[in-house]
Amino acid sequence: MRLLLVLACWLTIGIASGDAAFGQSLQFTFEGDSLTLPLVRDSLRGISGLEIVPSTGEWHFVSDRGWHFVFNGIKNIRDLRDSSHLKLAQKNPFWFESVRYDRNGGYFWTDEHEFVTSLLYGKTVRDSASQILMKIPLPGSNKGLEGLAITSTGTLWVAPEAGWEGETRMSQDTISFFRYPNPLSADPVVERFAYPINRCPFAQGEERVGGISEILAVDDQRVLVLERCYDASQKRVTANLYVATSNEQTHTLTKELAFDFNRQFPGTVCNLEAMAWADEQHQTLVLIADDNFRVNKTLRNQVIVLRKR
Repeated sequence: MRLLLVLACWLTIGIASGDAAFGQSLQFTFEGDSLTLPLVRDSLRGISGLEIVPSTGEWHFVSDRGWHFVFNGIKNIRDLRDSSHLKLAQKNPFWFESVRYDRNGGYFWTDEHEFVTSLLYGKTVRDSASQILMKIPLPGSNKGLEGLAITSTGTLWVAPEAGWEGETRMSQDTISFFRYPNPLSADPVVERFAYPINRCPFAQGEERVGGISEILAVDDQRVLVLERCYDASQKRVTANLYVATSNEQTHTLTKELAFDFNRQFPGTVCNLEAMAWADEQHQTLVLIADDNFRVNKTLRNQVIVLRKR
């Protein structure tokens, strides 16, 4: 009987400690690493997506006006100032919003052009035989497919900027993320997860519905979600980074604040649009702002590095 009690206690402790380890709060710190990326090419503007492939050392930048840039040999973000690291600058027929490298050696990306937004896959970003996984009318003005995240097992998460059709109302405080367990299958299963989005009642016009500008996988159950708002009257960006955890029973995502840019970042935060892990261990996070082809207080090619606590 005593042996059974000891075994039961050991199992209880083991399960509790395992849950605690997985449920540990994910937080980031800013350690003073940021810069404004110089225009090593005149076309290096409007950056809307970033993917870093640690196995090859390639940093992929994509623009919402069709450009794809590849840097390599980047040891720290100051290397981005050296044009010798720029290995590719190529114009494409896509207006990119996000790009992700797939473990099978290909790329997923989103395209938002005029009144249509799409999700595509190809062996290269310029693949003329790219596969269209989704193509829909814009759910709202300038609000299309914005964020992509791929887990280590190949699961693909897709997030709209402000919601799918019928979800972009100010009164709608929950929107849907799509999850593809096997996105490249002949008839892929698509799962919906409800996500609680922050709206921006202080903003103006289409900015009031808020915006998810990127997502990024942490592990099989968690994704980072970058939300931002723009207040034109105050000429300022508010931005928060959340970690969202999926519940398989309820198909919901709960979120917890991981970094508050307006409180924890000492400078002016710009129009943050893209993010990627800089290392395979998921300890260092790189974020980049979109300058919208202009230069002012909140529109710069800003690069920010955060580190996991």
